[in-house]
Amino acid sequence: MRISLTDTCNMACTYCVPDGDASGIRAQLKPRLEVSEMIELLAKLHKELGLKKVRITGGEPLLFPGIVKLVAEIKHLGIDDIAITTNAFYLAKLAPRLKEAGLKSINVSLDALDSEVFKAITRKDMLQQCLLGIDEAIKQGIKLKINSVIIKGVNENQILPLIAFGIQKQVKVRFLELMKMGYLHNNYLQHFVSQNEIIEIIKGAYTIEKQLRVPSATANYWKLEEEDYAFGIIANESEPFCKDCDRLRLDSYGKIYGCISATKGIDIKGKLDLKPLLTEAIQQKQRFKFIGNQMSMQFIGG
Repeated sequence: MRISLTDTCNMACTYCVPDGDASGIRAQLKPRLEVSEMIELLAKLHKELGLKKVRITGGEPLLFPGIVKLVAEIKHLGIDDIAITTNAFYLAKLAPRLKEAGLKSINVSLDALDSEVFKAITRKDMLQQCLLGIDEAIKQGIKLKINSVIIKGVNENQILPLIAFGIQKQVKVRFLELMKMGYLHNNYLQHFVSQNEIIEIIKGAYTIEKQLRVPSATANYWKLEEEDYAFGIIANESEPFCKDCDRLRLDSYGKIYGCISATKGIDIKGKLDLKPLLTEAIQQKQRFKFIGNQMSMQFIGG
């Protein structure tokens, strides 16, 4: 289960936010659902589904005022695998408390290590604080991965530096093909860098061997022959993983989605019988290939 806590973010990444909405935080900081309401919904979902993992997303989930309490309450439900996807800006401050509350892993969205490229993508000068957050999470012993969206003509030159960073920090880096979501839904191809193009760049510096994909995994992995290290690519367009996807999404309004492509959430607040609603959500899944939609990922979570 992926929970989008808020549609608020402190960055305005170009693949998520159009130019006219790039001023920064765009939504109210007050959560739509309180921690108690989210936990009540999760408890019902866990009873029906036997959830093995919960990933907390946003917007930027570390802006959510009850984030530490929420992690602790999810742990109390008996769900041990709790993860967060974050841009890491607030992680230096929150990582120790999140670890104590029961957080198991973190995916950090980091599209560049060059400060100017980072600023061009996020529209914010926040790189150094994000890197401090990554270091603090590693120090706390929290399992960490880096997610990097590759955009044509913008950050292809960051692919090899990000791999070097991953080797240095001993954290997995995963490159993401641009998704046809939000305002890019109908013209994403002009910014699109394929899995094969990413691989060709990496093969210029390393000898690589593709690994067997784990069922229901979003990423394909390659091992570097020169290093004891593997990187991943989430190739939703080139190599879709819809056929064995095992994820559901809960947004900050209490609606579930069977797929990030779904245009309409299913309201489960106050509903006694969740089974028909869960069946409806499962039917939203794409059979073969991700089709996307015009809703921004800030509303449903990455």
